[in-house]
Amino acid sequence: MYPLRPPPLKPPPSQNVRGRSFGQMRDSVVPHLIIINALIWLASFRFPELPYWLAVHKNGYGLEWWQPFTYFFTHQSFWHLLANMVALWSLGPAVEAILRRGGFLRLYLSTGLGAGLMLAYLDPSPQPVLGASTSVSGLLAAFAYLFPRSQLVIFPIPFPFSAKGLALGFGMISLVLFLWEPVMGGISHFGHLCGLVLGWAYMRWWR
Repeated sequence: MYPLRPPPLKPPPSQNVRGRSFGQMRDSVVPHLIIINALIWLASFRFPELPYWLAVHKNGYGLEWWQPFTYFFTHQSFWHLLANMVALWSLGPAVEAILRRGGFLRLYLSTGLGAGLMLAYLDPSPQPVLGASTSVSGLLAAFAYLFPRSQLVIFPIPFPFSAKGLALGFGMISLVLFLWEPVMGGISHFGHLCGLVLGWAYMRWWR
């Protein structure tokens, strides 16, 4: 997933995400989040039980206090990690340019933590959940809120979607699949819904 055209809202010149140098990106939160996720995934090779202990378990099914804080930095496979980090890298800089580093970090962490608590106490599925998809879903909602007409492409689909249409379509598909089966093929559709709603709520509060 990546922006096809520059968003209609332009960040301040010093925060131009299209023209950022590597030095400026080093000051961004986005690369640091990607590095943390990658390091935790690599650590799971040395400690195979790490994903299990960091995943958010459900209340009554082994929930520990730290899990709503750690599950969205943990991934099961390389492809799981890659998909979430590509989405974070694609959408994150434009949102961070508007919210600035502190606001962006609050958005990312609050959607992940809030969705983790909702997964722990409200998700009907007993299966543990891990992955940054909840925070990335919140980021998609924030991007759509800020740049609703910006065009996005999802590989390998050859045509673009508006950011608003993509967020709404993703939410509707997640809702239908959740109602059909809460966890299908290892994907937490409830978690995606929580991330979208919390990301939208954060942006409403931020405005």
